[in-house]
This record gives sequence, C-alpha cells and structure tokens, in this order.
Amino acid sequence: MRPSGSLTAPQLFTRRFATNPLASVLVACLVLVTAAVAAVVPRLVERQDTAELTYQLQSIGPVARSLSGSGDFHEAWLPELSPDRDQIYGHLNDAFAQAPHDFGSALRPAVGSAQWLIQAPTLTTDLVNASAQRLGLRLTADQNYLARVRVVSGRAPAVWTGNDSGSAISVASTPIEVLLSVTAARSLHLAVGDTVTSKDVDGEPQPRYRVTGLYQPRDPSAQYWAQNPSLVPATLVKPNVGASYLSGAAFVDPLSVGGLAGTFSSARISLYYPMRAAAADGADAELLRRQVAAVISAGITMPGDGSTPMSITTGAGQAIETAVQRGAILAGFLALLAAAPLGVTLAVLGLGVQAVVQSRRRDIALAIARGAGSLQVRGAMAIEGLLLSVPATAIATALAVLLLPGRWEASAFVLPALVAITPGILFAVLPVTEESTRSRARLSRQLRGVAEVAVILLAAVALLLLTRRGLAEATAQVGIDPLLVATPLLLSVSVGILVLRAYPFPLRAARLRAVRSRGLAGFVGSIRATRTPTVGLVGVLALVVGISIAIFSTVMLSTFDGATERAAAASVGADLRVDGTAFSPTQRDAVDAVPGIRAVAGVQHLDARFLRGTGVIDTVGVLVAQTDPLRRLRPSLATGLGTATGGRIPVVVSSDLASELRGHGNDTLDGVPIRVVGTLPADSQLGPTHGWILVDSAFAQRFTAAFTPDLLLVRADPQRLTGLRALVTRAVGSTATVVTVASVAAERRDEPAVGGIRIALLAGAAISVLLCAIALVLATIVAGRARARTAGILRTLGLRSRKLRVLVAWELAPVVALAVIAGTALGVVLPLIVTAAVDLRPFAGGTVRPVPSYDPGLLGLVLAVFCVVVAIVGVIAVAAGERLNPSTTLKMGAE
Repeated sequence: MRPSGSLTAPQLFTRRFATNPLASVLVACLVLVTAAVAAVVPRLVERQDTAELTYQLQSIGPVARSLSGSGDFHEAWLPELSPDRDQIYGHLNDAFAQAPHDFGSALRPAVGSAQWLIQAPTLTTDLVNASAQRLGLRLTADQNYLARVRVVSGRAPAVWTGNDSGSAISVASTPIEVLLSVTAARSLHLAVGDTVTSKDVDGEPQPRYRVTGLYQPRDPSAQYWAQNPSLVPATLVKPNVGASYLSGAAFVDPLSVGGLAGTFSSARISLYYPMRAAAADGADAELLRRQVAAVISAGITMPGDGSTPMSITTGAGQAIETAVQRGAILAGFLALLAAAPLGVTLAVLGLGVQAVVQSRRRDIALAIARGAGSLQVRGAMAIEGLLLSVPATAIATALAVLLLPGRWEASAFVLPALVAITPGILFAVLPVTEESTRSRARLSRQLRGVAEVAVILLAAVALLLLTRRGLAEATAQVGIDPLLVATPLLLSVSVGILVLRAYPFPLRAARLRAVRSRGLAGFVGSIRATRTPTVGLVGVLALVVGISIAIFSTVMLSTFDGATERAAAASVGADLRVDGTAFSPTQRDAVDAVPGIRAVAGVQHLDARFLRGTGVIDTVGVLVAQTDPLRRLRPSLATGLGTATGGRIPVVVSSDLASELRGHGNDTLDGVPIRVVGTLPADSQLGPTHGWILVDSAFAQRFTAAFTPDLLLVRADPQRLTGLRALVTRAVGSTATVVTVASVAAERRDEPAVGGIRIALLAGAAISVLLCAIALVLATIVAGRARARTAGILRTLGLRSRKLRVLVAWELAPVVALAVIAGTALGVVLPLIVTAAVDLRPFAGGTVRPVPSYDPGLLGLVLAVFCVVVAIVGVIAVAAGERLNPSTTLKMGAE
C-alpha cells in the first residue's frame, strides 16, 4: 500500500510545476512554436517546390512542355492488298503506346497518351478546275481527325481505292478526296467540289485532288491545333526557283494512305505526348529532370529491325531545371534567413531551461541532502524536460499533419523529434547546483575571451567567403554550405559580443552621476548592470537578431517590390503590350479608337533573313514596324524610315550589329539593298534582345506577303490606364494577351518562389520579435535570485518596494537600448551583404541585379513598433522581477 500522505508521480510533477511555473510555461510555449515550425517548414518547402515546378511547366505552355518528336514514316504493308487500319498504323500505335512505360517513375504519371499524324511533303499543283493557279497541298492523315474537326460544308473524304504505284492514267482517273480548313480554303480560293491538279508531265496525267468538304476545329483551343499550327492556315512557300505560292494542309481518309504508298514514302510523323504540369511532384524534380533528359537522349524506339529512334524534344527539361535552380537558390536564401532565428531559438531555449533548473535548485539541494545521486537528479530533470516538450511537440506535429497533408516519410518527423528531445538533454546537462554553476562560470570566464575572438574571426571568414563565392554558386557546388548560411548568425553573435563589451563604458558615466545623486536604487542598479548584466549574451543576441531581421525584412521587401516594378516596366516596353498571332488593320484601328489610347505601334517579327555585305554574311532577325507611332514610344528612333533613297531602304539596327555594319555601303537584307540610318539598344523591348534590323511597314512586301503585326505597343493616358486593359482585350479578342506594367508586376509577385520569399521574410521578422520578447522575460527570471538577494538587503535598509522597479529597469534599459542601436545598424547592413551574395534576378526579373532599397519612413515605423514591443515586454519583465520575494532568498541564505 502507498503510505498515507504520499503523492503519486503525476501529483509530484504537478506540485513541482506549480512552483514558479512562469519559466516552465515559457519553455513549453517555446517548444510548441519551435516544433510547429519544424513540422510545418518541411511540408511548406515540399509544397513550395511542387508549386514552383508546376508554375514553370505551366508558364512555357502545353506545346513547349510536351514531348514532341518527328520521324520518317515507313510503309509496312502491300498496297495492292487494300490494307486495313491495323496494318497501316498498328505497329506505330503499339510502339508509341509502349514508350511511356520506359519513361521512369517520376515522368510517367505526368505524360498523356501519344497524339500523332503523318504529313506528306508539299505537292505543287498548277491547275484549279483546269484554270492556271499555282498552289500547294500537304496531304495529311490522322486516324482520329473526324473527332477533332467539324465539317461545316460538304462531306468528309472517302477512302481512295487506287494505287499510286500503278500507271499514271489509272492514278489520275479517280480523284483523291481531301478536306480543307475554312481558313485555308479562303486563302487558296478553293471551294467544295473544286479539283486541283498539275499539268501533264511528258504526256502522262498527274494525280487529281478533289475538295469534298471544309472543316473548322471542334475546339480551336485544344493542344492538337497549337501542336500542329500549319493544319488550319495557309502558309507561304518560297522555293529556290520560281515565285512564292500558298500551301494548305489537306486531310485524306486514314485508309487512303494504304494506296498512297508512293506519295507518303517521304512523309513525316509528327508525334507529341502531352505533359500535365499539375501532375509533377516538386520532391521528385531532380529525378524528373534526369528522366526527361534520358528520354531526349534515347528517343522513341521505332518498330522494325535497326530503325533509328525518333528524336524527342521538349522545353520541359529547361523548365524543370529552372525550377530546381530557383528552388536551390530559394533554399539557400531561406537557410540564410533562418540561421540567426534558429540559433537564437536554441539559445533562448537554453536560457529557459536554465530558468527552470534554477527554480528547482531548492528541491535538488534537498534531494541531494537525502542521498540522491547525480544521475538520479539529472534523470529526474530530463524527465521533467521531456514532459514539457514531448506533448507540445506531439500537438504541433499532429496539427501540421492535419492541416498540411503530405508524404508520410520518416524524414519529415526528424526535426520535430529533435525539438522534442532537446529540452530533456538541456535539463540533464545544465548545472543543477550552486557549486556546479560557479565552477562552470569560472571556466566560462577563462574561455570567454578566446571564444569571442574565435566567433568574430569565424564571422569575418564566413562573410568573406559569402561575398566572394556567392550563395548560389556555393549551393550549386556543394549544396547548402553551413558556414555561409551561418553568416548572419555569426554576425549577430559578434555584434552581441561587441555590445556586451562596449556597454559598460556609458554605464560608468551613469554610475558616477548616480553616486552624486541621493537615489540608492539607481546607484545599486548601475553597479549591478555593469558587473552582472541581466540580459547577457543570449538576451542581447535575441534583441540584435530581432531588430536586425525586422529591418532586413523591411528593406528586402522594398527591394523586391522596386526591382519587380522596374523589371516589369522593362519587359512591357510601353504602357500596354498586346501579343498575338496576327493583328488585322481592323483590330489595330479598334485599339486606336479606345478612349485614352494615344499611340499604337504594330511590330511584326519575321524569320531570320540573310544580311550580306562587306565583311559580314549572317542571318538576323527582321522587325517590320509602324515607325511613326513607334517614335512616340521610342523617341530616339531615327526619322524618315518610310522613304527609300537611291534604291536603298533605310533601316535601324540593334546596337550589337552597329559596329559590324559601320562603313559598309553595299549591305543587303534578303537581297534588298539597305542603308543604316540609326541604332537602338539591343534590348529595346521590341522582341529579340540581339541581332535585329528594323524596317518600316511601308517596305513590308519586300520581305513578306503582307504587314500583319504580332505585337502592338500602346501608349496611353496614365490617368485612364487602370481600365484600359479590359477595353483593349475586347478590341483585339480573347486570343491575344494584353499586359501592363502593373499586371506583369502582380504576376511576378504571385509566383510561388517570390511569394515564398515574402512569407519567409515576414515570418522571420515575427518569430524574431517573439523570441526577443521571450528572451527578455526569461533573462529577468534567471537573474531573479541574485536580484532578490540584493533587493532583500536593500529592503532591510528601508528601500521601498516601488523603488525595486528602478533596480530591474537599470538591469534592462541600458543594454536593451544599445542592443537595439547595434541591431538596427546590422539590419541596415545585412541587405547589402545578402544582395551581393544572392542574385535576386531569377525572382524579381529584369537584367539589372537588384540593390537594396531603403525607405526611411517605413524603416522608422518598423523601428518604432519594435521599440514599443520591447518596452511592453520590458514592463512585463519588470513586473515579473518585482514579484520575486526577497525575504525567501535571505531566509535561504541564513539557512
């Protein structure tokens, strides 16, 4: 039986916890916050990586991220046997369906089923309904084309039962039925029932093609049409010999390919596997990148012995690599930001444990007096630490798992487990008796100077390496370098050391003044503050980190906002920018008629053209633009670009081409004589960033069929700019993209990586301020025993209780003020260090590396708020110190 009056273990713990519980509560709260951060951050990082990967894949569009291939189409049947669909296409269907099974575990779930078609080379024809008209047809076969198109006129083609390997007369006797798009038929001037053929060659008739129907895409926005952009419109063919002509894609019945073996003998397969951006997992980003690279390297195995694999291209690899690189830089930046608060968290946790252990010394002394050994005492303290930390950690981890579900991996619970056991270890290893405390204090004083010098030197080395190597380069080479990441923490500790070393000097003057005054509390307080500072290194470090991170976060947020705005303005290049495929004169006039529009300049981007001249033969990009309105947006643009002189058309070249063309008078562009009359910076936000030539739209027909701009640069009334975006979109249609500086900046701020940085900066500042508050209260509690002894003596000398507040205030105010000043200076300097070590252009955009942006008004507001918080916490700390009973200390001393 349990003896009468004895207590159970839970009752003993409850009674022990009730003795001076404030420090224990603060430790439990600190563990709860730390465990929550440790449990939440890995899940947030995983979500951040996935969001970044998804964003990068979405930003390049479905066409760019798909796995696209092109290869030769080989016949695998005997045309005279009238092959069925499986004989013609079965071997390819099987090969393309099998390929994704070899893609890899990370890539396979993100890839859809194969989509493909075959297209014969362009067939040049001369006659339409026996009338001379030159045009081209690209016979196209797709097994599922009828599910993709809607026949709006006529009917779908029937199967051609002939054999193009037979006699020319038999081939020409039965027309090959084709289906054209409405758009292509309009450009080619063809209608349902028209027959297209060529003149006889050496007396032999040529195949005939009959238009049996016209179609429109069922879903024009489907990826299929973007993946095969030449199916719907007519395209311009520029042969080496002869005049240019228009050509259109013409669908034939899929089974007609069986008899058109000769026509399709040189056909090409266009294949793509759609990739779902949302199906990619950020945790597997590096694995996904390697598997995409493996597919590009190996290609798609084609049926048949010895067949060359079909080469595969995709923009997904670069997008994934960009996501991985941005993720690595972001991880390094966040580690750099978190290092100082993490170090302060451990220090404050140690301070809290010290406060709890100190409050238990009476019980410990009694236990030792009754024969308890060191292991028993430390074991009991460790159990108390675990009872404080394990429940708090379990609650925080459970909430994190419920609110942020993710992968069930053991690594996600490592950090919370470390947080859970840390207090138990600290409770067991910290000194538990006065003798052990004095012994450790003597050792600390002996090693303090050496340790301080070592920390300052280490901070200097880390700072030198960080500024010379850069965080991104170091991260790419060795991953997250602990020394570089710890630079802010080392700097904060160094500043804290300097504060503790420097603050006794102004206190000496205050002490001399207190000697001359009649106030006993001020005199004793100044002496105590000089000899045994209450706040100590941990408190000073918390203050320095708190204010420095708050200032740093404010400056970095201003820097990001300013850099994002500048990059957006540079990328837009005007008040509004409209991108599309081809804008008609009607659309341009509709934009010009929108109220508030002051100028509209159209720019057409042409394919690379040959630039020939003395000393230079190269291909350059050609921009055809309406130069008169463009001059209102680019005032430095040369005048007179619409008038030729001496048979040479005037052009403006990019600055990187100017030196190559200077002094040459016989330059030609695609055979057209040109004369350079001016230059513009290579990156003038006209499209290409180097190697381009600008031509006035008056000379557009020298280089293309007609002037059809794909870019509109708009100058608008700034007062009406906000509502113009919707009006311009309505004028040009929903297929065009209309952006402003504000919209581009907003999109950049909405990027996952940028949003993650902003949240991290705000969270870092909030956590640092919270740690600062807890550190001040704990430092006051830890110093309570020594203060109570002094206060007890002063009370016996007649000092009133109200005067004890002055004693506590003297312990806090001077060192807090100096720490705030030093922390503010560090917070101002840290952005300079970080922006020199971390290139923020991948996040802010633009070509100019961002530099810190300081807003004095905002910084003053942040500093004022921080000082108010510190003042409130100081009042709480003074109140906590005032509650200590000095008579208890005197009684214990007498005993």
